[in-house]
Amino acid sequence: MKKWLLILPFLTACSFDKSKPNIELIQDFMESPALKAQEYDATAPNNSAMRLPPDNTVPRGFKPYAFAKDYEGALKQVNPLAGDMSESVLNVGMKYYNTNCMVCHGTHGEGSEKSSVSQLMALKPPTLLSDKIRNWSDGNIFHVVTMGQGVMGPYASHIPARYRWQVVNYIRHLQKQDKK
Repeated sequence: MKKWLLILPFLTACSFDKSKPNIELIQDFMESPALKAQEYDATAPNNSAMRLPPDNTVPRGFKPYAFAKDYEGALKQVNPLAGDMSESVLNVGMKYYNTNCMVCHGTHGEGSEKSSVSQLMALKPPTLLSDKIRNWSDGNIFHVVTMGQGVMGPYASHIPARYRWQVVNYIRHLQKQDKK
């Protein structure tokens, strides 16, 4: 009889009705409060719900850009898609160009002449069709897209590396179209 008295409290905690949750012994254990990254969080050091990753951690699949501080080395990078002006390469390049570059550099790379946003900028974005940019190596264009230059910010976090090379090919395509 005494054994049943010991087991009885445990049996009353279990519910046979699966539509009702069990008793929550530890608060917020079964359902933790969700915070959006932009929300105010009084418990965080910077009052932001967004947390910085721990020091010296690297996201899965992340490959650091080897030429971040080596401009001369960046100029010597070889485009793995050099000369590949296939429709699939150009379509991907155009997609990322139109999403990230067109706003400032114009639909066809003409720069501040035709871009509505660049009309409002104090420092106008250059045309990608100039002899200066035409004479740049593919590695130089890739480096500028990756790291940014002047008032242009970096696009490494917006465009994956394999697609940045396709953007380079698309810029080369725009330059060829301009010569015609």
